[in-house]
Amino acid sequence: MFVDEIALKDFRSYEKGFVSFENGVNIIYGGNARGKTNILEAIFLLSYARSHRCAREGEMIRHGSSHAKVSAKFSSKGRSHTGEIILFADKKKQIKINKIPIDKTSELMGYLSVVMFCPEDLRLVKGSPRERRRMMDLCICQISKRYLNTLSGYLKILEQRNKLLKCNPDSNSLWVWDEKLAMHGSEVICLRKKFIDQINVYAARAHYEISGEKLEISYKCGAGVESFSSIDSIKEQFLKELSKVAEREKRFGISLAGPHRDDFEIFINSKEAKAFASQGQQRTAALSLKLAEVLLIKDTKKESPVLLLDDVLSELDGKRQSYIMQNISGMQVIITCTDLPQFGQAKIINVEDVRR
Repeated sequence: MFVDEIALKDFRSYEKGFVSFENGVNIIYGGNARGKTNILEAIFLLSYARSHRCAREGEMIRHGSSHAKVSAKFSSKGRSHTGEIILFADKKKQIKINKIPIDKTSELMGYLSVVMFCPEDLRLVKGSPRERRRMMDLCICQISKRYLNTLSGYLKILEQRNKLLKCNPDSNSLWVWDEKLAMHGSEVICLRKKFIDQINVYAARAHYEISGEKLEISYKCGAGVESFSSIDSIKEQFLKELSKVAEREKRFGISLAGPHRDDFEIFINSKEAKAFASQGQQRTAALSLKLAEVLLIKDTKKESPVLLLDDVLSELDGKRQSYIMQNISGMQVIITCTDLPQFGQAKIINVEDVRR
């Protein structure tokens, strides 16, 4: 899987931009605030239909423009594809794959698989649970088409349930929303648990090869689920947890149990990394997690994703840089940096040449 070329129109700082890539290592270099990250963001957008760094689509539209357009040619499983996304400030975005409109974001997933690694990801270990939930969601969406629809359904039910808890907490219909929340939430929990079990194997191997230390990742369910033997078992435990927190939910007017409160814990040599890991150990753990994403997608889809490294090499020491470079053969990698690093064979792209 690789991106052949990408064109930008009124996207971020680009009035017009165009760049072609090779199926190997590509290095985009240039000064700060010159638009390097914008190129990676555009590729990420074509994979996930969202930005990796903001929630509002309007922020990706160049100031003074009514819309932004990102289009690309890419290859997957020996077939060539085209992708196009048009963003509007005041209406729903338009997505096309091979010139055919796509109505649901879930239909886009899987055409172009991308893993992004940026400096913010180095905070995965000590960051908030929200950051780790986001990491889970992004990766699972690439390997499970049903996951995005299941998660979207859960979040819509959660929103309605929260409105009821806030406006009418003693409503007799609350039990209906409990059932719906548990039904959709159980599927989300099941898929996340499976993902953590899988990613744990890949991340532990990478971490040991880099540091010689033992890494473990443990799923922390926000619905009080401890046994994951079946969907029915998960749902039953979820409903029991909702019963336990019912009075508190009515007082606070918000749902206090469910996968929207999920997290995962990282242990290094059996010690909780969030509390005891050094900065170097945290960075190694974050790197191991991102490389584990790549390997899981590759083994699941039988094809390597595109790896985007956004100015992250400067944050890693020589040993960790070398490990990355030793483990990216046979896949497309697009790297941004301010100073040209020492690499073997790579396509060098000056960011100033991207503007047209």
